[in-house]
Amino acid sequence: MEFRFVIFRSQTELAERKQVEKKLQKLSRAVEQSPSSIVITDTAGCIEYVNPRFTEVTGYSAEEVIGKNPRVLKTDKTSRETHRQLWQEITAGREWHGEFINRKKNGEEYYEHASISPIMDDQGVATHYLAVKEDITGQKMAEKEVRNKNQILQFQLEAIEQLQAELREQ
Repeated sequence: MEFRFVIFRSQTELAERKQVEKKLQKLSRAVEQSPSSIVITDTAGCIEYVNPRFTEVTGYSAEEVIGKNPRVLKTDKTSRETHRQLWQEITAGREWHGEFINRKKNGEEYYEHASISPIMDDQGVATHYLAVKEDITGQKMAEKEVRNKNQILQFQLEAIEQLQAELREQ
């Protein structure tokens, strides 16, 4: 009788293990196929993982950035204050949301919105940081174009108003 219990227990453990493996596969595929760039660093900021979207956006292969700090992407156009606030938030165990102007491998600058948060262990201690990032360069360029066109329209409006005022004086 005891032998049958061991077999049943093993079958149950095997079924549970398969369920856990399926769940892990699903989560792994979700990260790998995410439309967002995903970067995982250790608590010192060294990159341990990047997904394929990161390599598409930045031009860096995973092998080129694993073990390096994300500052390989850094430009002088993102303020030190932004980086200071980021580290202040995540080391306190909180999420940080903000924007960076970064540089691709080919030297081209791009804008990205990032959400960065600590990954906590069972005791609530941060073991890693997770960054989920969206390339927002197109959006920023469109906003800039709208601002430029609004400026032109404002200048034209002011010129028309000035001409109208001059015509009334005559």
